Amino acid sequence: MSWVQAILLTRGLSRGWGGICGATLTGTPFSQVLLAAPRGLHCSAATHSSDSSLVPRPPEPMRGPIKAPVPHEELFGQASSGERDKASFLQAVQKFGQHNVRKRGHVDFIYLALSKMRQYGVERDLAVYNLLLDIFPKEVFRPRGIIQRIFVHYPRQQECGIAVLEQMEKHGLMPNKETEFLLIQIFGHKSYPMLKFLRMKLWFSRFKNINPFPVPRDLPQDPVDLAKLGLRHMEPDLSARVTIYQMPLSKDATEAAEPTQPHIVGSGGDSRGVEPLLPHAAGPRLREGWLG
Repeated sequence: MSWVQAILLTRGLSRGWGGICGATLTGTPFSQVLLAAPRGLHCSAATHSSDSSLVPRPPEPMRGPIKAPVPHEELFGQASSGERDKASFLQAVQKFGQHNVRKRGHVDFIYLALSKMRQYGVERDLAVYNLLLDIFPKEVFRPRGIIQRIFVHYPRQQECGIAVLEQMEKHGLMPNKETEFLLIQIFGHKSYPMLKFLRMKLWFSRFKNINPFPVPRDLPQDPVDLAKLGLRHMEPDLSARVTIYQMPLSKDATEAAEPTQPHIVGSGGDSRGVEPLLPHAAGPRLREGWLG
């Protein structure tokens, strides 16, 4: 017998003896251990521990996802007046700058502020977007060399800056010189937010007057004014006149039941006559008809 075979035989015997000792300590009869030991010489004590391991355990009840608290959420709930307006929004932004001098977590705060802008009615205010860009630390995320420019330097911060510009684009806001100055200070000339700014500056200036019949952003609430606006856009003749015919309210009618007088709004010139009514142009009583 060579020394290699002796070493292997010694290892096998030691493993088998360890399995026998472990099974004996758990209470397994010695006869069963002798029958099972020569098969593999490495019996596991866990297989003979108890019969309860063979019975499947009932599945644990499913736990719902734990909702993590949104960081900086408390800043938007500490408004002194209690109203959600531009003043309270600016107050929340100022509190973040005062209590967090090093501006840690500024990316999470900017994303949160972008989602809260519609609730505070400042989603179309360019000064508020510039204020959010001013939260970024300056001269930190600018690439220092060509390698940093190729491998997007601070990608999470650049994506956050692009998100601010995309929300401005969604609401039709043209960035100004202050926006450009802030982007250069924060990300530098060779960055993706600056590229987004240049694209917005190019296409916004070209598409600004593409509609020959622009519609005001805030539409009037009066149905008569809405009808006049719609007829002016439908009538190709610029010299056409818009005529409004209103009937006086009856004596039995109340202002709460009929807030507007029954009316007909028509448009037309001397040669073409009067155009048909808009579906929304007539009042509650006179819905359909023509003007002769």
